[in-house]
Amino acid sequence: MEASEEDWERLGDPAIITAKQMIMLAITVEIIIQTFALIVAPTAWWTWQLLGFITATNLAAVIIAIIAQKTANDIGESTKRAFTPAFYRTVTLFSKFEEYFMEEALKQDRDMSDEVEDMAPKIYGLLRKYLDAKALEAQIEPPDVDVLPVDGNIGDDALFRNP
Repeated sequence: MEASEEDWERLGDPAIITAKQMIMLAITVEIIIQTFALIVAPTAWWTWQLLGFITATNLAAVIIAIIAQKTANDIGESTKRAFTPAFYRTVTLFSKFEEYFMEEALKQDRDMSDEVEDMAPKIYGLLRKYLDAKALEAQIEPPDVDVLPVDGNIGDDALFRNP
């Protein structure tokens, strides 16, 4: 399934709950609870129920905040390792290529998706032929599977030998 432009836009600009939305949510919950408290006659049983509810929700909020912070720290560490300056330079380079390809396709009144569909088999064929020719030129032969060790310990000599 191919991603639509809307999917890419949503990924590029994720929707995160804002402080204003959180405050409005808290006020709404407060209004609902206070309305319930005003409608129902207070008794010791209702007071204990409300106290238990408040304690449970506060404790759950603290536990969830701790778990969320640990998850955020883990994501931050992974992100630091994955999204290096080299990664961003490479993504920028590919983005520029995509822009230039789109401009060129528009100049020629062509659809980029159709262009990729047309070019992909040609590029694959070109690369395949190039690699095959280089392998013949360097006299590289694939390893003979019948002589490889059965235990799976394949050394470099067995994998990369030249006649």
